[in-house]
Amino acid sequence: MPLLMVMRHAKSDWISAADYDFDRPLSARGHRAAQRMTEWLSENDLIPDKVISSSALRTRETVGYVVDGLALASEIANFDDSFYLAGPSHWLDTIQDQTDEKVLICGHNPGLEYLVYGLAPKRPPLTDSGKLMTTAAIAVFAFDCPWAEVEFGSGRLVHLARPNEL
Repeated sequence: MPLLMVMRHAKSDWISAADYDFDRPLSARGHRAAQRMTEWLSENDLIPDKVISSSALRTRETVGYVVDGLALASEIANFDDSFYLAGPSHWLDTIQDQTDEKVLICGHNPGLEYLVYGLAPKRPPLTDSGKLMTTAAIAVFAFDCPWAEVEFGSGRLVHLARPNEL
């Protein structure tokens, strides 16, 4: 049964010296949250076979915590510029091409938030402030079909974890 972990990058540093949004690193809070969410993945035996991520610095750093913290081979992490601010349809096309059983994707809002809304058959729970995919949040979906048949509305949301709620 395919299992998809949708992870938003951890909190970025808005006051960094980066000239471009793409190059913003994680903040101190982001480093702590990425570490905590990696621990959560481990505690819940959610170990990805493959990681697909935006190549922006903050997503690479977030994925670095996952790869290092779960002692994964660095080769399972795939970074691609096309996932920087990718929309839900681009993510869905990529998901449908997968062959590994457990896949983690890491990217940015609003694309990931729209993807989570799209995959879930009913509206997922929001935070008290009305947010779905806060920084470093992970939504985990199970599917009763092969990856190639995954469509919007076909996922079963089995976990929605946010660092501030753990």
